[in-house]
Amino acid sequence: MKAKQLYKAVEVTVMEIDDLAAGLHKHHFFQLIYVLEGNGTHIINNNNFEFAEGDVFLLTPGEEHSFKVTTPPIFCLIDFTKDFFSRTAHSDGEEVDLSSSFRRLEYIFHNQHAINGSLASPTDKGIFKVLINQLINETKIPLPFDKVVIQNIIFLLLNLIARNIQQNIISSSKSHNAKNKVHEIVTYIQHNIYESPLLKIENLAAHFGMSEGHLSRYFKLQSGNTVKDYITRYKLEMVLARLKYSDLTISEIADELNFADESHLNKTFRQAYGKTAKQFKNEYLAGVKPGKPNA
Repeated sequence: MKAKQLYKAVEVTVMEIDDLAAGLHKHHFFQLIYVLEGNGTHIINNNNFEFAEGDVFLLTPGEEHSFKVTTPPIFCLIDFTKDFFSRTAHSDGEEVDLSSSFRRLEYIFHNQHAINGSLASPTDKGIFKVLINQLINETKIPLPFDKVVIQNIIFLLLNLIARNIQQNIISSSKSHNAKNKVHEIVTYIQHNIYESPLLKIENLAAHFGMSEGHLSRYFKLQSGNTVKDYITRYKLEMVLARLKYSDLTISEIADELNFADESHLNKTFRQAYGKTAKQFKNEYLAGVKPGKPNA
């Protein structure tokens, strides 16, 4: 199967995977894979994951993957394109707000490494099956408000996946050190990254029942970064994702991520990567690999 470029915000497809489709390939978009039937091995960037009915995987743009089929599988594929990164998509007179859905997709994209294999919690498989079947039905026959219904189903699916990832991160942290709260703090920061007042050190300290000084020292000791540096680095990761995968302007990205203005974003970006956001985007589009952020 060749890599394909879609021109809708979201496209839902049911596909039976044959030998051709199972071969090594990649996409130019985010893809959520739900296993309707069958089983085998899903190979993503040379990592093997067993799959069976009810499993869920996320592919990011450019990732290579293939399948070793045991029982011929049928997948529901949900493809997210550049339009999905836009704040609002318009179609057939319906206004569909995609921003909340994208934020969940973004959280999953940055944290899916916390789960080895399927992103769906075993306890959520029943609701996943119901939602996916309804999603497929909504795409078969045009109905009033079907695009809004589809968007809300996808939003719920992404929230369930994000919750499962968050619970796994916190559980894993507590299993290594029951008293370590750094992953809870990181999760809280990521969850509220668009709400700058909540990320002020005094409000973070109050939320976690610490003094400002104690929280600052504790976070630096456990993570190696100050709270401010971590927030900045995480925002820059989000900037990178938007520069790579969206058509948002630098000004729009700055506004969405609460930089003072485009100049502030470019200054922060240059300090980390040695180039402006615009220079990075132009180089990325030209196929130049990005460098690592400065220490």
